[in-house]
Amino acid sequence: MTKERKHSPRDADFWQAIYDEGDTGWDKGEPAPPLVRAINALKLPTDTRILVPGCGFGHEVFHLASQGFQVTAVDFAEGAISAIRARTGDLPITALLRDLFSLDQDHTASFDIVLEHTCFCAIPPEMRDAYAQVTRAVLTDNGRLIGLFYETDNDEDGPPHKTTQADIDQHFSEHFEIVRLERPNDSFENRQGQEWLTELRKR
Repeated sequence: MTKERKHSPRDADFWQAIYDEGDTGWDKGEPAPPLVRAINALKLPTDTRILVPGCGFGHEVFHLASQGFQVTAVDFAEGAISAIRARTGDLPITALLRDLFSLDQDHTASFDIVLEHTCFCAIPPEMRDAYAQVTRAVLTDNGRLIGLFYETDNDEDGPPHKTTQADIDQHFSEHFEIVRLERPNDSFENRQGQEWLTELRKR
């Protein structure tokens, strides 16, 4: 995103302006194939509680809920949460309009899985350690973070901010065991070779 904006990406107003302008270029209109594959491979019971932080329009949210999982979607842009609530119907989805960094206040050890997709690359890099800490805090013992991290070519101002293999190790290894880290071959076409699929287990 190169457009000059009044607010900082730390603020909900920054992201709400993007929804208001229809400038959601990251949105693919469907769940990311590597994440669908990774979740399927885990063969999770349907009572699994899954958190999707920075959920956007929630394509992964709806996919997971359609499988019967208990899904909590979090975003602090009203445009994102309103879009999800409008489509939820009877699906097992809780959509929270709030700052994900506050979740450890009332959702400690509440989730079995955190599903990360284009959230880590959207937050300011100086908040990455805090992101790792809060995702660990909301997971149950042995809970897992399944992530699809974006290694964009952007080395300067984001978002999105580049996420390398070294970044994943630097920010998560203190809090998680890195069970799996791979270049998926089923990324969307324009993201081939630019993503890391991970399975991280809470320490």
